[in-house]
Amino acid sequence: MSTIEQIQALRNEASRIGVFFPMIAETEILGEPDTLHARPIASRRVLCMQSGSDADADGAPTAETLARYVEAVRKQQYGIVWLEPCAVSAEARRCEHSLVLCEKNAEAFRRLTEGISKASEDAFGTIPVIVALLDHAGHHALTPVSIETSKALPTDAKLLTDDEMTQIVLQCAEASKAAVTAGCGGIALNAADRNLFGESLAAFHRDGKFGGDFDDRTRFVRDCYTAMKMLTGERLFYTIRLCLSDGIAQPDGWGMAFEDLSAPDLYEPALLLKILQTLYGVKLVLCSIGIPDINWMLLPERESNLIRYSRLCTCTAMLDSDMQQNVQLILPELDAEDVPFSTLAAGMIKGEFASFAGYVG
Repeated sequence: MSTIEQIQALRNEASRIGVFFPMIAETEILGEPDTLHARPIASRRVLCMQSGSDADADGAPTAETLARYVEAVRKQQYGIVWLEPCAVSAEARRCEHSLVLCEKNAEAFRRLTEGISKASEDAFGTIPVIVALLDHAGHHALTPVSIETSKALPTDAKLLTDDEMTQIVLQCAEASKAAVTAGCGGIALNAADRNLFGESLAAFHRDGKFGGDFDDRTRFVRDCYTAMKMLTGERLFYTIRLCLSDGIAQPDGWGMAFEDLSAPDLYEPALLLKILQTLYGVKLVLCSIGIPDINWMLLPERESNLIRYSRLCTCTAMLDSDMQQNVQLILPELDAEDVPFSTLAAGMIKGEFASFAGYVG
C-alpha cells in the first residue's frame, strides 16, 4: 500500500468512527523555519531522544552517548534537540547508566552539546536549540520514592516527606546551573509518565503542602521552576514535558473529568501552563498523554494506534484552544508503525493545532 493509499484508508476509518485525525499528504511544512523565544529555529522537527543507558558510573555522557546523538542528528535537520531524561541526582536515575545532570558532569555535557551542534552544522549548515530534560524516576528510581499512596497505581516505594521534596527542588536548581555550563539553550521538567514530577500533579490524597487542592498539587513543579530561575535567571528559557491527561479515573487522575470518568479534561493542565507562562515564560510544551505500559483507563486490550493518536491530537488541540496559541506545542511520535507520523504532524501544524513534530531518536 502506498503512503497516499494508507493516508486515505486511515482518513476513512477515522471518519467512520468519528474521531479527530487531521492527516495530510504534504509534509513540506515540517522543514519550514520558526522562532522560539526570539531564537531562529531551523525546522519544525524536534529530536526527542530516548534513554540509551550508556552514561558512565557517575551519570556523565560517554563517547557512546555522543555517537548516538551524532548519528541521530545527521539523519535529518532538526530545529530543536530535546535531550533524553537527565536525573537530578544519582539516586533519581532509572538505571545505573542513566544520565545525571549536575555540576560534576557539566563539562561532559558540554562536550555532548558541542558535538550535537557540530554534527548538525556539518550536515545541514544549521545548529539546533538544545533543551535539557530534568527527571526523577520516582517509584522506578534506583532509590524508589513516591509522592503519595495511590489505589490506582499502587507502589511500595518510600513516601517522601515535604522536606525531602524540598531537597529535590534544590537539586533541580543545581541541575539548571549545570545546564548553563553545558551550553543548553533551554531546560524542562519531565512532568509526564507518572515520574515524580508528573505524579505530584495528581497527589489528591497527600497531606501537607504538596498535595490536595490544585495549588498544593502543583506547588512542587512551581517551586522547581522558581528555584531554577533564581539560579539561572534569563540564561535559559524554560519549558516542560507535560502529561495532558493520564487516563486514570478521578479522584486519582490528572487532566481527567470528574463528570465523565473516561474523558480528558484539560482545565487543570491549561491552568498550570498559564501560571508557568506568566511567571517563568514557559512557551514550549512537549505534549504527552497516558502512562507507558498502562492502557487508557486500564482497558484489558490495547487500543488501535488510530485511536491512540486521535486522543493525543485531540488533547493537543484542546490545549492549543485553551491557551489561545500563546504556547508552542510539540506533537510527539508514538510507537505506531501503521500511522505515518510525519503526515499527521504536518496536518496538526497546518491546522495550527501544534507548532512542532517530535521524532523519537
